[in-house]
Amino acid sequence: MDKSSISISRSSNINSEKININLLKHIDFNIIIFSLIGFLLSKSILIGSIAPLSIAFFLCTSKIERYKIPIFISTLIGIILSGNVTPYILKYIICLSIFMIISNKIKNISSYLKLSFIGAFIIFPISLGQVILSDKYLYDILLCLMEAIITFISIYIFSFGINLMTNINNRISVRVEESIALSFIVVFSIIGIGNIEVFGVSVQIVLSTVLILITCIIGGATMGASSGVIVGIALLINNISSAIYMGIYSVAGLVGGTLNKLGKYFAVLGYLLSWIMIYAYTSGIESNIHQIRDILIASLIVILLPNKIFNKIEKLLNLNIESNDVVYNYIKRSKDVTNNKLINMYKAYNELADTFDKIREKDKVIDTRDIANIVDMIYNDECRNCSMKRRCWDLNFSHTYMLMRQVLEELEENGQVTIESISEEFRKECLNPEEIIKISNYYYKLFLVDYNWSLRFSESRKLIANQIKNISQSIQSLSKDLEGNIVLDLENEKNIYDQLQRYGISINRVSYMSKGLDDFEITIDKNTCSDGCMCEKKLIKVLSDIVEENVTAQKIGCHSLGGKCRISFTKAQKYKAITEVAGMSRDGHILCGDNYTYMDISDGKYMVAISDGMGKGKKAYEESYITIDILEKMMDAKIDDEIVINTINNMLLLKSSDEEMFSTLDLGIIDLKKGTLETIKMGACSTYVKRNDKDIDLISSSSLPVGILSDIKLDRKITKVNYGDYIIMVSDGILDAGKNNNLGDNWLIYFLKEIKTTNPKEIANLILDRALEIQDGVVEDDMTVLVTKICSN
Repeated sequence: MDKSSISISRSSNINSEKININLLKHIDFNIIIFSLIGFLLSKSILIGSIAPLSIAFFLCTSKIERYKIPIFISTLIGIILSGNVTPYILKYIICLSIFMIISNKIKNISSYLKLSFIGAFIIFPISLGQVILSDKYLYDILLCLMEAIITFISIYIFSFGINLMTNINNRISVRVEESIALSFIVVFSIIGIGNIEVFGVSVQIVLSTVLILITCIIGGATMGASSGVIVGIALLINNISSAIYMGIYSVAGLVGGTLNKLGKYFAVLGYLLSWIMIYAYTSGIESNIHQIRDILIASLIVILLPNKIFNKIEKLLNLNIESNDVVYNYIKRSKDVTNNKLINMYKAYNELADTFDKIREKDKVIDTRDIANIVDMIYNDECRNCSMKRRCWDLNFSHTYMLMRQVLEELEENGQVTIESISEEFRKECLNPEEIIKISNYYYKLFLVDYNWSLRFSESRKLIANQIKNISQSIQSLSKDLEGNIVLDLENEKNIYDQLQRYGISINRVSYMSKGLDDFEITIDKNTCSDGCMCEKKLIKVLSDIVEENVTAQKIGCHSLGGKCRISFTKAQKYKAITEVAGMSRDGHILCGDNYTYMDISDGKYMVAISDGMGKGKKAYEESYITIDILEKMMDAKIDDEIVINTINNMLLLKSSDEEMFSTLDLGIIDLKKGTLETIKMGACSTYVKRNDKDIDLISSSSLPVGILSDIKLDRKITKVNYGDYIIMVSDGILDAGKNNNLGDNWLIYFLKEIKTTNPKEIANLILDRALEIQDGVVEDDMTVLVTKICSN
C-alpha cells in the first residue's frame, strides 16, 4: 500500500471519528432512557391484569414535545407485547391514544395534582365501560376504582422523578420525594423485565437488590429503607414474592444505609446479614435457597463495582449535599457576587468622600467675586442718586472702581475702615465719603457672618467626608475578608453534628468557618440548658476531642427567657485575661463621667478601655458613654481600630455644635496568642504594667482627647506581657488624688510595688481605697480602676 492510500485511510478514519463524536453530542439520551422505561412499564402487570403504569408515565412525559412521539411508540409496542389479555391491551391502547390527543392541551399544566386527576378521570370511565360490556362483577368494579387510584398515585410520583431526570444537570440538590420517585420508576421498570433467568438466577431479584444496595451506599438509611419498601411492594404486587419480603427488604435497606458511613463493604455486609437473618427467622433458611443465592450474587456485583461509579451517581443526584462540589461552587459564586457588590459600594463611597473634599472653600471674607457684588450694592445704595454719578461711574468707571477696591481690600486686611484710613484721593473725589465708609463696613460685617457660617459648614462637610471614607474603608476591609481564606467547611459541620449526636448533645445548628491554615471558628445554636453551663461542662471537651485542638467558648447570644443560645468556639489561646473594676463617681453623683469596657474581640484578642468625659455629671457621662458605646459595637463588628477611633472623633465633633464635647480614650488591646499589649491613648492617663517580678512598667502618651481636632494621629505602643502580669488602667481622678496632695505623678508606681495580693479585684479595690485615703474621703473627680491579669490558658 502506497503512502497516499495510507494517508487517505487515516484521514477517513479521523473524519468518521469526528462524525461519531458530533452525533453523540446531538443525541438526547433522555429520549432513549424514557422510551425504554415506557416499554418496560408497559410489561409491568399489577393486580389481576391491570397495568396502568406505562400510560401514567406517558401522560407525564407527553408535556415535553421532543419526548412525546418516541415514548408513545415504545409504550404502544410494550402494551402490544405485554402478554396481557386482549381487552386490557385494547383499553390501554385507547387510553394511550387519548393521552396523545390531549397532550398539547395539558403541556402548560404545572400542578402534579391536577395532572393526576386528569389521568384518573380518563382511565376510570374507560375501565368501567369495559366492565359493563363484559360480565358485571363487583370485584371488577372495585378493580376499576383501584386502577384509577393507582393511575392517580403513579402520575403524581412519576412527575417528581421525570422532573428530576430532565433537569438533573441544573440541580444543586435532590429532594427526598424526587429520589424516592426515581427509585419507584427504576424498580417497576425492573419488574417489567419479567421472569427472565440466566443460569437459574433471577434478573429481577439481582437488579432490585443492586438498586437497594446502591441507594444504601449513596443515600444512607432513609433512602435504603425507602428503596427496600418500594422493591418489596413491587415484588408483592407482581406475585413474585410474599408480603414478608417487603419487611425484609426495607429492614435490610435500613441497616445497610445506617452503615454507609463505614464504607460500601460494611453497608453490603450489613444488608446481607440482616436480610439472611430476618429471612431465616421468618421463612427458614432452606425454604428458598435460590433467592439467597440471588442476593449473594447482587452483593458481589455491588462490591466489584468501582468507587468512581458511586461517586458519579452521588455527584449526579447530589444526594450527599453536605460534601458535594456543587454546594461549594454555589457558596463561592455567592461570595463572589457579594464581594463584587462590596467593592462597588467601596468605590461609590470613596468617590462621594472625594467629591466632598474637592468642594472649593473661600480662604478670605471678601474674594474677587465678592468685591464686584459689594461695589454694586454700594452703588445702588448711595451712588445711584448722587449728582456726581455721571463723572464717577460713567466717565471714569475704571478709576472709581479701583478706588472702591482699595477700600474693600483695606477692610479685608483690618476688618474695618475709617475716614482717616482711606486714601486722600478718595476723600477728594467723593462727595459723601463718610456714608460710603459706613455702608462698606456694614456689608463687610454681613459677609463676615456668612464667611464664619461657611467655615462651620466646611468643617462639618470635612467630618462627613472623613466618616464616609471610614465607611468605605470598612467595606473594603470586609471585602478583603471575604476574598481571603475564610471558608465554610460543610464536611466538618456534618462531622461535628454527628459526633455531638453520638454524645447525646442536642443542637439546632452548627457552623464551621476555617480561617487560614490553623485557625477556625465554630458557632453552635442550641436550646438553653437547665444549669446554663453546658458549654463549659460538655461542649468544650467534646469539641476539643473532635477537632483535636483545645477550644474556648464565648456566649454571644444566650437568653434564658427566649430559650435559645448561641455559642462561639475558637482555638484556645496561649493566654487568657481576667479584668476586675473598682470605681466611684464625683461628689456622690448618680451618673459617673467615666465609662469602661472589657471584652473578647476577633482573632484571639482582648480589649480593655476607659473613657473619661470632660466636665461632670450628665454631660461627662454622655461624652464617655458615646465613646465606649461606639467602640464596643464597632470593635465587635471587627472594624479596624483606627477607623473606630476616627468615627468616635467625628461623632463627638458633629455633636458639639453648641458647645465643645470631647472625652479621653484609653484603649488596650491584648493579643492572647502572642502575649502583647497594644495601647492607644487619646488624652488618657498612663497605663501601668505590674510584672510578675514586681517591676512596674509605665506606658504614657501626650496626645489630645477625641472630639477636639478633626485630624488625629494615633500614638501606638506595643509592650510584651507574660503569665502573672497585671495591666492597670486608671482615669485621671485616681492620679490627680496624689498630684493634688503633693505626692507627685508617680505615687501609684510606689503603691503598686507594695501590693502583695494576686487577686485583680483586690488590687483594684486597694488602689481606689488608697486614692480616697489621700483625699481624706473627698471625691474630687470620677475615679475608675481596671485591673487585668494575664493568666495561662
